[in-house]
Amino acid sequence: MRTQINKFKAIVFIALVIISFSCKKDFLETSPLDKFSDANVWSDPVLAELYVNNIYGNIGWGWDMNAGSVDESRSRQEASFDIGNSLITPDNANWGNWNGNYSDIRACNTFFEKVGTVKFDETLIDGKTQKDRMVGEVTFLRAWDYHNLISYYGGVPIITKVYGLKDSFSAPRNTYDECVKFIVDECDKAALLLPLSNSGNNNGRATKGAALALKAKVLLYAASDLHNPQKNSLVTTGYSNPEFLGYTSGDAAARWKAAKDAAKAVIDMNVYSLYKANPAPGENTSQNYSDLFTSRQSSEDIFVRFFAASVGQGVNGWDVTPNGWYGNGGVGAVNELVEDYEMADGSRFNRSNPAHAAEPYKNRDPRFYASILFEGAKWRPRPADLTGVDPVGVMQVGTWEKWDNATSTKTFVYGLDSRNSIANSWNNNTSGATMRKYLDPTVDIQAAAQDLTWRYFRYGEILLNYAEACIELGEDAEARSYINMIRKRAGMPEVTESGDALKMHYRNERRVELAYENQRFFDVRRWLIADQAYHPMHGVSVLYPLNPDHTTAAIPTITPIVIQLGAWLDKSYFFPISRGEVNKNDKLVQNPKY
Repeated sequence: MRTQINKFKAIVFIALVIISFSCKKDFLETSPLDKFSDANVWSDPVLAELYVNNIYGNIGWGWDMNAGSVDESRSRQEASFDIGNSLITPDNANWGNWNGNYSDIRACNTFFEKVGTVKFDETLIDGKTQKDRMVGEVTFLRAWDYHNLISYYGGVPIITKVYGLKDSFSAPRNTYDECVKFIVDECDKAALLLPLSNSGNNNGRATKGAALALKAKVLLYAASDLHNPQKNSLVTTGYSNPEFLGYTSGDAAARWKAAKDAAKAVIDMNVYSLYKANPAPGENTSQNYSDLFTSRQSSEDIFVRFFAASVGQGVNGWDVTPNGWYGNGGVGAVNELVEDYEMADGSRFNRSNPAHAAEPYKNRDPRFYASILFEGAKWRPRPADLTGVDPVGVMQVGTWEKWDNATSTKTFVYGLDSRNSIANSWNNNTSGATMRKYLDPTVDIQAAAQDLTWRYFRYGEILLNYAEACIELGEDAEARSYINMIRKRAGMPEVTESGDALKMHYRNERRVELAYENQRFFDVRRWLIADQAYHPMHGVSVLYPLNPDHTTAAIPTITPIVIQLGAWLDKSYFFPISRGEVNKNDKLVQNPKY
């Protein structure tokens, strides 16, 4: 589900912003809500803040976001299919949201041109004046938009002014290096203006930590193989403008050092910590990990977005809930992800191991049980009309073979979450497992929306970013110590490898720790391993077969099956700029092989 808050006019826009950010009641008495002129907005600090709130509202979020377009989830979206089969062209290139990001950049530029006319109160709140905080926020938000753009397209035009009717709208692409430097500079500026933390009505706004976390992520991506001229020839060969796709000179080690230092700067703030970092012996680390994603606030939160059902801003979990609970089952976990969760002892799952193949969901990484709903997983009570079929509330994607003594024939009973279910069978996913992460088992989706805190940046990611940079710099011991902080919280054994083996283990650790957090789509690209991720996707067939004595087996036979073909072309490491944008701007140079 790719969800964004649209830009609303007049009262709809104001009403939603008031609800989302809990603005002061006295605002309701200051101005009519049906229409605001430009002069009104830029003379009233309350309206100026609402203007900024609307930019926040356009930041995308979603528990699958790009998951259905990489080897995490199978999605029914047409665009996800096109991405998974390298079918994106300049004529259907809408996924990178070029227009949406530039629309927000224009809003940011307008703010910078107009904010000087607003008479702000100089009172310090959370250590900053309202004006400084808002300028810092918009500086951060503009950097955020440019990070989004370069993650999909490489170098893009850097626009810092509002174009008038008489201006030329043609602008050339800046180099990737120039874009990275611009974003990093913006993050540094924002960090100086933003508070260390927010309180009250400002909770959820950008902070110094958010700006530094964005800087760390941008530098991590920039240091990666996709943008390294010594590694990315499969993308740049034959292209006359490689400077748009990455660096053409410079020291790769220096770029990794910058990424390391930027991540360490967030760590050294001493503001954030891992949620339940030191579990006691026997503590349920799976529940701890699950609670992190259903809690409203945690010690890991760096930049988040709150959704509260109590004020009409909850999240409808229908799209991601299994069909046997009358949901859509829209985020099916592909078997490639399922098998990448390690065994509880830290060894790799191996389908060639008869014990693993016979009971693939037994003795796995505790995070697996918090992230994936699979055959036999206990979740929540069924809807009232289905409790007679399943009084316990366990996932049922399988088929049971039964023997009918009266007719001496084999019959079939289908699970409530299968494609032959009596409950919303048309909505069932085909993978045989589905996402559990983020879902609150206490919420009945038929009756209520769910509270949700969407974490754009959390501390666990920062630790992994730091560890990755250390690995690339050959600082294996330092990297292991930070990876093992994550694994200790999860209840997993320490990693002990070095060199390439450590790098491979780290990449898998990142895959499972950050599953469904909008990371994997970009990770397989920046590591130049997308050809390993875009291949036939597998689900599983779950069958409880008849025994020779005509009883039904208690343990199912679980067999991988192909559910979606995939194809990869190296041009897909970067998205094409849409034909419409190229036609409007004669200075835009298209990405290679499009």
